[in-house]
Amino acid sequence: MTGDDRGDRGDRGDIVLGWLTKLVVVLGLLGVIGFDVVALVQSRFQAADRATTAASAAATDFAASKDLQRAYDAAYATLADGDTIETKTFAVSTDGTVRLRLHHETVTVLMHKIGPLKRYTDAVGTGQARPPS
Repeated sequence: MTGDDRGDRGDRGDIVLGWLTKLVVVLGLLGVIGFDVVALVQSRFQAADRATTAASAAATDFAASKDLQRAYDAAYATLADGDTIETKTFAVSTDGTVRLRLHHETVTVLMHKIGPLKRYTDAVGTGQARPPS
């Protein structure tokens, strides 16, 4: 074996190592992006479910008490961490149907740290429920 043969073998190893490093970095980035996308989609569905649950609790309470503040408090009691109800969208119609809009802050790995992308982490769900019969 000559010195040139060993140099070629070392170069091939560097090429493979460089390629493998790039592959690991790309797969890692795709994993982070994938996690954030799944978290955002899941958050959208959860916001809608939580809004409906909050509206149902408010409708049940309003049917019993006829007190708007108590109905809002009942809806608020069902919220999880990161959830808020828009107070100006909380409404009870004459038949006792409650409508509200809920915001849920999505927990992400990367998106909530990037200013222009942070607005996409706010999942909004609307809920409506009639009082129990």
